[in-house]
Amino acid sequence: MTLSLPRRTILAAGLASLAAPALAQARFPDRPLRIIVPVAAGGISDTISRFLAEGMRAEFGQPVIIENRPGANGILASEAIARAAPDGYTIGYMLYAAMTLNPLLIPNLSYRLSDFLPLTPTFKAPMVLAVGKDVPVRNVREFVDYVKRQGTLSYGTLGNASTGQILMEMLRGLTGIELENVGYRGETLAVTDMVAGNLPAVCISTMNVLQQHRAGNARIIGISTPERLPDLPDLPTFAEAGFPIDYSYFHGLMMPSGTPEAVAARLHRSIGAGLQSPELRTRMTPDMQPFVLSSAEFAGMLSRETSKLGELVQTRGIRLQ
Repeated sequence: MTLSLPRRTILAAGLASLAAPALAQARFPDRPLRIIVPVAAGGISDTISRFLAEGMRAEFGQPVIIENRPGANGILASEAIARAAPDGYTIGYMLYAAMTLNPLLIPNLSYRLSDFLPLTPTFKAPMVLAVGKDVPVRNVREFVDYVKRQGTLSYGTLGNASTGQILMEMLRGLTGIELENVGYRGETLAVTDMVAGNLPAVCISTMNVLQQHRAGNARIIGISTPERLPDLPDLPTFAEAGFPIDYSYFHGLMMPSGTPEAVAARLHRSIGAGLQSPELRTRMTPDMQPFVLSSAEFAGMLSRETSKLGELVQTRGIRLQ
């Protein structure tokens, strides 16, 4: 015998099933969250993540666990973020290369940008070109002329496809100069070699050479922002020397693709307030510029950056080591 339920009972059950996800989102979060960080504890990415976690804990009344997953240039952490449940309880901190260069340079990469919902950048920072104190140049124009006279010149970076090489390939594309990229395991090692007179130049992040610049042991001749930084007004730009380069690396926060928009929006409000906090600014270095974008704006920024880098990778023949 077939039993039939009253129509009102069926309708009520259907409405209840439709309301369940919305109700769950309204109660979000009702358990601990986690932030996956692609570096070991102690670095700037970890510091930013822990600061944001404390703000979310205070606002939401739930623990926010920092899960450090260093290794493979951010790939291990990116995999974990992509594979997490898209329920809003996992946020991923992603490095520049993991978001932009890895998808361009690594065949069969275990994740794609489409696996993520972009939340917001956390900061951007420029690269600098610096020379040893005995190299007779004061700006990027003089550097280019000097290299042309020499025929070629070596410079230190973190290796092939590093942000330092990316910047110098932009300069090569504008000038046609010949340069040799010398890879180091750490930027401070490259600076040490330059100060010792074993390397004429480095193209690295600002803070790893700033002290030597101010001590007179090296000379920063170009910073890659289009205008001078407010906190570092003594550093000249590439643009001032006639080379219209605007290049900065950035970090960002992602969530697994499919995370409900309402949940992502709530997290964005909390995280955005933290990123704009004066207290967080004091924990950043002078070259770092915190900024917040909407999810759509961040997605557009990533699309433009990967398009620009993709063209550079192809035209300049950039490859991983």
